[in-house]
Amino acid sequence: MQTVALYVFLTAGAVALAAQVKKDAEPGSRQAYLNRLFLYALFMLLYIPAALRIYTGNDYRTYIEHFHDVNVGNYVVTEPGFNAVVKGVFYAFGGEYFMIPFAVFSFITVLFFLKGIYELSAEFYLGIFLFMTLGLYFTSYNTVRYYLALSLVFYSLYHIREKRYIAFVVCVLAAALFHKTALAALLLLPACRLKWKWPHYAGLGLLAVSGLVFREQYMELFVKLYPSYAHEEEYLAGGSLSIINIIRCAAVIALWLYVNKKEGNLSDDIYLKMNVLALIMYSCFYFVPFVSRLGYYLSVSQILILPEIIKASKGRFRSFAYAGTLAAGCAYFAAFLYKAGDIYTKLLPYHSFLADTGEAVWFK
Repeated sequence: MQTVALYVFLTAGAVALAAQVKKDAEPGSRQAYLNRLFLYALFMLLYIPAALRIYTGNDYRTYIEHFHDVNVGNYVVTEPGFNAVVKGVFYAFGGEYFMIPFAVFSFITVLFFLKGIYELSAEFYLGIFLFMTLGLYFTSYNTVRYYLALSLVFYSLYHIREKRYIAFVVCVLAAALFHKTALAALLLLPACRLKWKWPHYAGLGLLAVSGLVFREQYMELFVKLYPSYAHEEEYLAGGSLSIINIIRCAAVIALWLYVNKKEGNLSDDIYLKMNVLALIMYSCFYFVPFVSRLGYYLSVSQILILPEIIKASKGRFRSFAYAGTLAAGCAYFAAFLYKAGDIYTKLLPYHSFLADTGEAVWFK
């Protein structure tokens, strides 16, 4: 229960700090100074537990093995950016001090998620609330490479919305140095920036139907593209429908369409399109191995689209949407914490080297 309380405290503390940040503060004003102070405190609140964790997460020990293999020159499947950071850290510190790469990766991940939410969210505190309660922050303790890449792709949305396409490409390529699935963002995100007309929607409809009808053919194509999975029966068996992801995507799409029809002030629909593509992936291509990772590059926009919907709403519906978002976020967080201790997650209990009972921590 103590570690559950820690996660609840981190969530409440993060939202409380974010609520003190006023993005419209005049440069050089007292509020602008306080904004920097609160943002720094927020970053440290989230970074310190991530950096100090040990053996928290179902793949923590696996990453230690990856670090060792990278350091001694064994064959590894990890990407060159990941390998370069590990080698550089171990060389600089003169040994396999495995906690330090984790701290470096956590620093980058937390930094770019916070920068992305600050730059893009219509309501900063609400974006932080969703970032925490939807489990994105805590799940970054697992699948370290992927969540680092996800944070960079998420931040790249700032560049693509500002039409700084070179910076967008650089950001995504940097993400791909840590997880190659990020390369998909080079196609998916610009496609969502385009203005869709009826031929685009017709094409997406045909694509969705083809996923349900030609499942075997798509799997054969996948094996040709990724021959290393040819004998991996566990992956070739396909995934299962993620009902919760389908519901989340469908719900935000319905909310956006309703508010835009009623108020007409949601002109930029990039996040809507991202959720449409994610919904197609989750519902029609669920059988493709790791499709959920591609889907998350798109559905992560939910922590941005919901604040925009609420801000654009008026009257009683705004109160309803706001209360519903808070209630849904809290319910999702409770369900997340309930499952956080299972064998597939292992995010509970939280362990820190400060309370280590004797295992070698700094050198392995």
